[in-house]
Amino acid sequence: MIYSVAAVLCVLAQSGLRAQTLSDPMRPPDASGTLAPGAAASSVSGLQGVITSPGRKVAVIDGSVVPLGASVRGSTLDNVSESVAVLKKNGERNVLLMHPQIDKKPARRSETR
Repeated sequence: MIYSVAAVLCVLAQSGLRAQTLSDPMRPPDASGTLAPGAAASSVSGLQGVITSPGRKVAVIDGSVVPLGASVRGSTLDNVSESVAVLKKNGERNVLLMHPQIDKKPARRSETR
């Protein structure tokens, strides 16, 4: 009898958990709302990640893994570096930055004596 009461309580406790939506732990903190299943996370540039190795270069753009030379957004992925993907269409280049909100400045060199 005690085991069946405990089992009913467990089932009732878990039924409330199933109604909750899961949040994406990789989503930037400034993104709002939760994603519907299968929806791509939106960012300003659309570049979400890059993978580079001597043998291959791919970029994650709008939630899709795109190898170098493949088509995305009506353009061709022309180049990939550590935080940049370059799309090319009709001779024009569109540079996607991994962190477009960060303004990078060259470091000032200190004088050595």
